[in-house]
Amino acid sequence: MDHRDEWQRDYERAVTTKSELERVIELSTGEKEAVESLKTEYPIKISRHYLNLLDPNDPDDPLRKVVIPTLDELVRRPGQHGDDVHADEARFQPCPGIIHRYPGKLLLMPTLGCPSHCRFCFRKGHKVQHLSQNEADVALDYIKADESIRDVIITGGEPLFLSDEELEFWVSSVRAIEHVQIVRITSRAPIYVPSRITQSLVDMLAEHRPIYIIFSFLHARELTPELEKGIRMMGDAGIVMLQQGGILKGINDDPEILRELYERLAALQVLPYYAIWGISSPGTEHFMIDGQRANEIVAALENKTSGFCVPHLITIARGDKVRMMGWSPDKATVHLKNRPHAGVSTPINTNILQSAPHK
Repeated sequence: MDHRDEWQRDYERAVTTKSELERVIELSTGEKEAVESLKTEYPIKISRHYLNLLDPNDPDDPLRKVVIPTLDELVRRPGQHGDDVHADEARFQPCPGIIHRYPGKLLLMPTLGCPSHCRFCFRKGHKVQHLSQNEADVALDYIKADESIRDVIITGGEPLFLSDEELEFWVSSVRAIEHVQIVRITSRAPIYVPSRITQSLVDMLAEHRPIYIIFSFLHARELTPELEKGIRMMGDAGIVMLQQGGILKGINDDPEILRELYERLAALQVLPYYAIWGISSPGTEHFMIDGQRANEIVAALENKTSGFCVPHLITIARGDKVRMMGWSPDKATVHLKNRPHAGVSTPINTNILQSAPHK
């Protein structure tokens, strides 16, 4: 059996029913009710690999919360539809498969299929799986017609849910557009199915360098030996790899959890790019932390690890991505509080601190 057959088989073996899940996991009463209640709206789908990473007896296990729903997912806050990022994206969709929110860059979504279902996904519930050939032509023509577009992010869904041939069609088609300088692929698929990173996939992507693979890790336990081997293959092939992922309550909202994750990724040539908080969609509010907590978590990494292991902090405000950066007295207070020797280091001129410019 070749590698391609192996990853396709691993995709097909995903657990999709409560009865299958209960053979491996001891579900709580609430989990059973949630799985049953959501089987139409957003059913479970868990790769066998990821299922083996879960604690079968602990409903509070962080990785378990990633893929097994709880009753919190059924809660709806009045007016929450106004905060739905997925619904908001529809305003920037000139044609199927394209979301063009910002100048110079856009999202290209050839598929909304995934090898597993993240319970915090803000695009869940979208029924279209793959673009038709006609829709693909229209989407590519849109990119060709706008010479201001220099950066195309191939996302989804899950681009690596596609076959190598399908993915190469999209990558090569975008790369052939003269004014496109940057091609990115965002993916969580290898986290669920490490066998997806094959030598043939790596060779194909390397032919279209420079290309950026953006992973979305949540926890260091997701970095298994099988996956580390595939990531090293990508790094050895000269593929640039970055990390962007959410900070989610009950999963990774802890500086030590993130520090371990970011340091292990950096050792594999995957540099933390940004951490995002506050993306809201119906049924995901129980994962949300507020901006103050997010800032405290990332600030606690300052001076405790390598600088490139501290990601930018990102949120969505009024429909736009906001990078929380720059200097302010409030931010200084938070950061300095986390310095290991703040009380005994060189005295700081508080007047300078208060008047330090925003950058």
